[in-house]
Amino acid sequence: MKCIWLGQAGFLFITHGGTTVMIDPYLSVQPEFLCTPDVLLITHSHADHMDFGTLDVLFEKVHRPLTVLAAEKAFWAMRQRYGGKAEFVLMTPGTEVTLADMHFTAVSAAHSDPSSIGFVLEADGVFIWHTGDTLFHRSLLAQRPAVVDLLILPINGKGNNMNAVDAVRLTRILQPAYVLPMHWDLFSTFGCAVQPFADLLAQDPVRVLIPAHYTEFVL
Repeated sequence: MKCIWLGQAGFLFITHGGTTVMIDPYLSVQPEFLCTPDVLLITHSHADHMDFGTLDVLFEKVHRPLTVLAAEKAFWAMRQRYGGKAEFVLMTPGTEVTLADMHFTAVSAAHSDPSSIGFVLEADGVFIWHTGDTLFHRSLLAQRPAVVDLLILPINGKGNNMNAVDAVRLTRILQPAYVLPMHWDLFSTFGCAVQPFADLLAQDPVRVLIPAHYTEFVL
């Protein structure tokens, strides 16, 4: 599977079969990456995840069927704003949806939007867990898949997100092959340095990924 980090909590995934999935795109997304995906995932209603400045442009480009999987508050806000331009699916922890060659599972998140969720994506034999914005919470452990190939999680320790120490705790429990720290890179007020997180895992078997924005890597 091809992966592109769009900054903040935004990612674009492309399966071997060509299915495109975008999660939490933010306004900083460069135009060439603001495609109309087959599936759009929104983890919660905060403006740096459900960014109408980005989404208005995206929905202007809609020219084929689009499915939106969204947490509860985001679901209602987006359905009201964009109406019949997409098939909107309300996602709560435990909800599973299969679309084309990708399987999606919503998992809980502990964040200041109580309807916040994370997503486990499965395609091409790869399991990706995007936690969304969340604090460390034991409910996350109860929902973990048997295998996590790529764990994507916040490390900034502000705005009801895990700090680096708690993010390392979760990483060590889940034992992913790769971990990609997010939500540290765009805003000085809610950002942080990424190197302390990487340093804490320097002796662990997990590989820490810190890709440049808009560059493609393959799992």
